[in-house]
Amino acid sequence: MAIYGRHKLIFWFQMVVTWTVAVSVFGFVRHYGWPARMGFSPEYLIEPWFDLSLGVILGTGYFLIERGMNRQIFQRLSFLHWAALKSTLNLLLMLLLIAVAIVLYPYLNRSVAEDVTFREFLFSKLMFLVLGYFILVSLLITLFQRMHQKLGPGILGNMLLGRYHHPREEERIFLFVDMQSSTTIAEQLGHVAFSRLIQDCFADLTDTVVRHRAEIYQYVGDEVILCWKLPNGIRNNNCVAAYFQFVETLASRADYYDRTYGLQPVFKAGGHLGRTTVAEVGVLKRELAYHGDVLNTTARIQGKCNELEERLLISPALAGQLKLSQHYLLREHPPVELAGKRESLTVIGVQRPTPALASGAEVHPVG
Repeated sequence: MAIYGRHKLIFWFQMVVTWTVAVSVFGFVRHYGWPARMGFSPEYLIEPWFDLSLGVILGTGYFLIERGMNRQIFQRLSFLHWAALKSTLNLLLMLLLIAVAIVLYPYLNRSVAEDVTFREFLFSKLMFLVLGYFILVSLLITLFQRMHQKLGPGILGNMLLGRYHHPREEERIFLFVDMQSSTTIAEQLGHVAFSRLIQDCFADLTDTVVRHRAEIYQYVGDEVILCWKLPNGIRNNNCVAAYFQFVETLASRADYYDRTYGLQPVFKAGGHLGRTTVAEVGVLKRELAYHGDVLNTTARIQGKCNELEERLLISPALAGQLKLSQHYLLREHPPVELAGKRESLTVIGVQRPTPALASGAEVHPVG
């Protein structure tokens, strides 16, 4: 919870900084770019504490609106309905800004109270300019956030910087998370209801991705592929903890799934680490692609979950990088043959300890 709280704080701070900069830029351009005077001196618009005050108000308001609009109930709205609702909330925020500006500005420029009436101030050209500027900045922020959501955490920045314009090798951890008995469930529900189920499940994955610093590589049918750079995946056992966090989230919404679909979705997963080549591919619908044997091996490990009656299987290479024995119950399986692989591979089942084990009963670590 502390990790997620930190991300919310960072997001709030980003919004405050963004709007403070936007207000400062507006004041700078308004004062130095246009010689017109509208009954009061606009240089006061670039007073630092005034800009910061408006930045905090706008940033906090925008943060609260974004947090609310990202709730699943609103994400199910059509884009037009979603955009209309968000625009209404942004307009209310703008009215709050105008009210605060009317209160604060006379303290910066006494001539406002004498030379400009409330009505003149409210319907001045400057206020219409402020409204248009606010709408433009809001649209840019929304566009950036939509691109961030479309590409996933950590991807947009790398693409803007051209980090993977040329292929480069990295050590990565991959986790393939797949719905168990998906074919049977799809036949039972029908394709439309099954698609809604997948939407709900992967929406419930969002908090897990943020909390455990994962990157979403791909959604493939009823499967999602998560990945981490090595330091992020190892820290706090993120690559394993993410799976169990996802399981807990689904369990906490068991009543919803039972009521809506008549079942409780179960996911199995396989994890592995290794060298992979990362590169931007495509001209239209450009995206990052990972190439290397590590992906094939991870997929094969995940494919052994049903056979070995495990929900989470990882490779010894990944287990050796993590500190699991104090928090999880590990079970090493004899070497198994993986499709397409010449050599057999030992795989390790990872489970959350039962309450009895967690309270002091023996845990059997690997090795």
